[in-house]
Amino acid sequence: MIYWLKYRTKDGIEGYFRDCVTFSYIKEAYTPYTTFKAVVYGNTLPDDIAEIDLNVEGYDVHLGFIDSYKVINQNGVRRGIISSRGYTALLTENQLPPGMYTNMTFNRLFDEYFTLPNIQHESNTESSYIYVNKGASMWDGAANLTYKLTGNYPYIKGNNTVMMTIPEKSREITVKTENIYSYGTDICTRRMVSNYNMADMGGEYGTFSAVSEEAIARGLIRNRHFDLDQRFLSNPESACDYRIMLAERGYKRHFFTVNGYYGEDLNDYITTDTLGKRRINGVRVTGNKNGIFTEFSVYDTT
Repeated sequence: MIYWLKYRTKDGIEGYFRDCVTFSYIKEAYTPYTTFKAVVYGNTLPDDIAEIDLNVEGYDVHLGFIDSYKVINQNGVRRGIISSRGYTALLTENQLPPGMYTNMTFNRLFDEYFTLPNIQHESNTESSYIYVNKGASMWDGAANLTYKLTGNYPYIKGNNTVMMTIPEKSREITVKTENIYSYGTDICTRRMVSNYNMADMGGEYGTFSAVSEEAIARGLIRNRHFDLDQRFLSNPESACDYRIMLAERGYKRHFFTVNGYYGEDLNDYITTDTLGKRRINGVRVTGNKNGIFTEFSVYDTT
């Protein structure tokens, strides 16, 4: 098991955790940040840390701020419990002033409004407008802009890089059945909505709507009505389609676990005997006394 775990204090002091008993790193297509949890030991554990940097098998996979850090002294043993999110989580915690933003690009959104640490983004000069509702985050703006320009949902690539396009040429990995440690399927329908209905400019319903055939086939009759969404004034029909897409995101996934980690990332191609060639929609890397294991997730709908 080859990895290192580096920390930085708020005063800029750096060091390494030498004895990490367990760790878990997660990256998922619809989550705008990576998450990291670990248990570390050592008599010289710092009392306070501000940043965590994880490298696994030579790949930088997580650079994030500390959500919580607990140090416990018991029976002469000093143990630290760490919880961290990647810096792109700050995009969900910063808000733009409400209103209409014209000629918006990824470059403008990320470079002109806030200076957020350690966040990179795909270069994009194609523009559209976005409408920012009161209380909406920068990530909401990025999601709205990405959907208008590409039809995709933004995702995190590498270490805190926000992407809007899915590359045509991606890394390809082949996993044979005999090398799979465990596998299975997972279905979650709690978010599904059968019907979305949006009011028109006069406040009347019935003009703009979308239906989820998947939800209806499962007997999940859930109707939602909402006011005119000014983010989609140029194409109001897509306001309901966008909500259907988000409600069905990752509702059915196939997962399988293999030994080791070799730099696999979101939207790389992975080929298995049972699923064929598919895009990776989730990566979960765990380390413990038994080694490093990677669980891949592939969604039936994205």
